[in-house]
Amino acid sequence: QNKNLLQLAINKPYESVGKDAAGLLFHLGGSQLIWNVINGKDTSLQNNLLGALASVGSKESVDMLQTIALSKKYGLSLRKQAAHKIGNSGNGEDRVLAILKNKKVPAELIPDVVASVSGAWLGSVRTEAASYLPDNGKSTTGKPAPAMPQLLALNANGAEGEKIFSANCNVCHQINNIGYDFGPKLSEIGSKLPKEGLLEAIVHPSAGIGFGYEGWVLKMKDGTALSGILASKTETDIDIKFPGGAHRQLKTSDVVSLTQMKQSMMSEGLYNNMSTQDLANLLEYLERLKKK
Repeated sequence: QNKNLLQLAINKPYESVGKDAAGLLFHLGGSQLIWNVINGKDTSLQNNLLGALASVGSKESVDMLQTIALSKKYGLSLRKQAAHKIGNSGNGEDRVLAILKNKKVPAELIPDVVASVSGAWLGSVRTEAASYLPDNGKSTTGKPAPAMPQLLALNANGAEGEKIFSANCNVCHQINNIGYDFGPKLSEIGSKLPKEGLLEAIVHPSAGIGFGYEGWVLKMKDGTALSGILASKTETDIDIKFPGGAHRQLKTSDVVSLTQMKQSMMSEGLYNNMSTQDLANLLEYLERLKKK
């Protein structure tokens, strides 16, 4: 079935089924089939397959992405695609920091390798990677958060704030059962926090992590690493959930180590993607969510 797994990984590169197919392909000794595509001439197939490999997160998949990115036998376009995907998994993040520290990345690929960890939950990973940019990461420094008086001076629109929430927040939060079940539900958040408290929670999410929403890093026996929130844990089973509401059932015996994150699973700097008006609108919308 390896050829069918390969086709599934190519056809569904950014869906969980494509990632699982690619991971299973490695497990079943089908890595040569992947190399055949990478060494071929169809750039569309190559790019799709790299997309599936990016989230597998095993040592073999990260090794493959690193080899493609750093080998001069491949064209620069394919190398940049691989470099941009090395850090898309827990093991990949560790690898990115290692190859940057050991100066294995050529200058023209450093921005792509750094960009591959731009979605890392740990701010320390993003910051350390960015320090290797030619400008020492200055271009990625987040802008200061607007002060409360500045936000209150604006004419905030709650309806527009709801749109901002849908575009930026509902992948991790639910309001009235709309959105994804990952972080705390916010249907009545306006009864719990004033605008000042809401702003603080957005700008400094690690300052107050809700009980039961602590992030954990799991190192697995197969060499992969997972980051998420523990929905449940027993002596024999672990249920871990990820942004977007996805769950994964694990056997405790397959976990080598379980480490609690010091930082929140909510990334700092999310407000950098919003204008001051957008942030004011979002706070207005959230404050209106009162207990009925």
